[in-house]
Amino acid sequence: MQVTNHCFRALTFFIFLIQGALATDYTFSCWQNGWRKNPNDKSPDIFGIETNYYGFSLNVANFDEVKMGRIQNQPHYETALSHKTQKLSALPRAELLLAIEVKGTRYTAKTCAAGKASGVKKLSSVRLWESGRYLQHYDFLGLEFKDAEGQSLECDARLTLVAWPGSLTLTLHATPADDWPQSSLKLGLTSQSGSWEQHQEVASIWKAGEENSVSMTSVLGPKSKAPLPTVSVTSANGQNIPVHFDPKKNCLTASAGRLKRPWKTGYTGIRNYDDFRISTSETSGAPTTPFLLDLRSPANITGICPILCHEDGTPTGIPVQLSKNWHYKPMGNYLMAYAMLPTGKPANYLLRLAYGFYGTLPSASHAQLSLIGYGGKNAGNGRWDQLAIGCWGESICFDMDMSLVDVAITDIRMLMTRAGLKGKKWSWSDAGWGGDWLNLRDQNQKKYFQNHLKTAYLAHGPCLTKVKHEGFYGANQEVDFTAQIQTLRTDDYCRTFQRLSYTFTKDVAAENIWLFKLGRSFHYQSPRLAYGNLDGLISEHQAPNTLKSGQVLVDEVKLTGPAPHWIAFPEASEVNTQSTKPNGYRSLIIRDYRAIIDGKTYHHPVLKSPVYRANPTNLDIEILPPSGIRQFKKGDQIDLDLELITLPRIADDYYGPNESFHRHLTENPNSWQTTHREAKKNKLTVKVTGGKEIQNYPLVIKTDKPKVIFSIQGGAGAVPVQLQNLASRNGYQLHQIIDGKQTPFNQSVHGNDFWQTDYDPVTRTYTMTYNLPLDGLSSSNWVFKKTTRK
Repeated sequence: MQVTNHCFRALTFFIFLIQGALATDYTFSCWQNGWRKNPNDKSPDIFGIETNYYGFSLNVANFDEVKMGRIQNQPHYETALSHKTQKLSALPRAELLLAIEVKGTRYTAKTCAAGKASGVKKLSSVRLWESGRYLQHYDFLGLEFKDAEGQSLECDARLTLVAWPGSLTLTLHATPADDWPQSSLKLGLTSQSGSWEQHQEVASIWKAGEENSVSMTSVLGPKSKAPLPTVSVTSANGQNIPVHFDPKKNCLTASAGRLKRPWKTGYTGIRNYDDFRISTSETSGAPTTPFLLDLRSPANITGICPILCHEDGTPTGIPVQLSKNWHYKPMGNYLMAYAMLPTGKPANYLLRLAYGFYGTLPSASHAQLSLIGYGGKNAGNGRWDQLAIGCWGESICFDMDMSLVDVAITDIRMLMTRAGLKGKKWSWSDAGWGGDWLNLRDQNQKKYFQNHLKTAYLAHGPCLTKVKHEGFYGANQEVDFTAQIQTLRTDDYCRTFQRLSYTFTKDVAAENIWLFKLGRSFHYQSPRLAYGNLDGLISEHQAPNTLKSGQVLVDEVKLTGPAPHWIAFPEASEVNTQSTKPNGYRSLIIRDYRAIIDGKTYHHPVLKSPVYRANPTNLDIEILPPSGIRQFKKGDQIDLDLELITLPRIADDYYGPNESFHRHLTENPNSWQTTHREAKKNKLTVKVTGGKEIQNYPLVIKTDKPKVIFSIQGGAGAVPVQLQNLASRNGYQLHQIIDGKQTPFNQSVHGNDFWQTDYDPVTRTYTMTYNLPLDGLSSSNWVFKKTTRK
């Protein structure tokens, strides 16, 4: 049963007290003027760090342009997105010193490779390692050192930056091209908030090819003179994981090498977890300590979700940052799981890593994936988000900095699919490629690129993820935008929820525009296009192979009838490829469309379907503004609630356990009806007592009573339901009413491993998330209530 056990009952009040402190600790990193720009955009490349304590910014072309200072009265993590980079722009000037002294001559760095480069990918040499709620880790390659007369020092040097909520750690690394006698390294940072300096002598001759470094930490948050707490970490089978303080990352680090696991890893149906027991000692210092689990290598890197739990597996609601990489060969596959670990009193925790399954269903994860090591000269090294359901490959990726490509959406794949009955299970799949959010073009800007973009990782999973982005489009910030991305724990097919909002801050006349695009897939054919509404099919079109690239199959058609509207590519498949991946097709469901333009409100989306590639025909989908509108006024707003799904064409390609979905595929191969099924069944009819429905799908209920009763008509797959506004995260239980009796809902496999807990610092309440298997049920009834504690 889901109740609070004796083993952690004494910690409940303590955790509640520090939960507020944990929730207010956060960091952001961003490029104020954007990562990718049009050639005529000459704005400086300003890198920024913002936390709940301080801000820091650096012009990568001119290190004399540095700003740093404390930030007062910061809002909470999610709320802090809305002011974009305004706080960074208001910071006071500071001074940064990066120096190498050789035989009495000082050489200083005033720029780096990114500051000297040109072209669309000039920022590739500023590499993003880890970025999330608690830690930002970048390095700036190719520092250029010169003396007072302008003479260069031949060396390979880089600056590493690590930002926690209350500290900034800089490390200068250098490798000489020749032997250097009598040499040293020096770091310094001077600001209105304090001055810091660190000096490192090289004792003997500094040999060519030998790296030395110096690190310096600027503390801008609460200071503590107490010693670091003692933290011990052991694996599930009793392996002691060494824990040490890493001065370059300014945190306690548990370094886990290759774990001894009694279960099969890799691309298989992983139903086990990597569980780490964490014990902390009492200290008189801060209530939290920066902590890192550095795991090399995970059981499967492509799908993983860290969850900080009590000893019995009950989720605490304390966030853990999910950053990872599988591209960088010198380090191999690795997970960097960061947390502000509660250390104010002795405690025991379980850091659980879910891979393929969480309980009885494949887990959901939304990770920041480092691109370092990928792509060679075409590398981007910017912010890349990778989502997965299970651990059998990506489900979708977002190139948020557009550091590799010039669109937001890249790889799109499927869940639990194979190439026919004899096909391989638990492997990567394909469903086409690419897509984009708002696209605008005018006479001055070939494309309105994103800038002032900040990202908040609000929930990495494992039941329902949530990540929000806020920024602007256009060199002059012509459009204010917000994007919220979610995926869910389920066992039928991938769903990616995208809530997009665009508000025009200036008058704009666009030569070319789409509000959302699905496509630019170079290796697919889409012989058929179908679209419809809640009631069913509006129209279906065959795409003849006589069409040429750039031609249009469907041109500016308004989707009529009741929402949700939907668009599908039945029969779409891979072509001209050596790939052995199983493949299927994409569909788009528009659950809500609202455009307020020049005072008039529109609710019906407009569809365009151009040909991206010919012979065979491969179609794109574009969602356009209403009625051919191409001019917008300040204050115009467009909101989209989208659901992108990926589907197998036939039942033999699906090996998952969802019998209802398999039966539907058997009866409806290659059919638009599969998309219509999702659109219709997940337009839920909900009745609530003891709370209020505030979002239909995923279902969100704001509770106002200790006992909440709700009924659901409809549902396909494992429908997520979030119960918000809970005073505690312990002692609640969900029941399903079956034959008139309240039956405890339980999908647990390893103990308390089927729900998700999140904390809201604004309301100081908790949210619990479940995934309800509603397939085959015309209606279901549920009771969520407090249970008697043992």
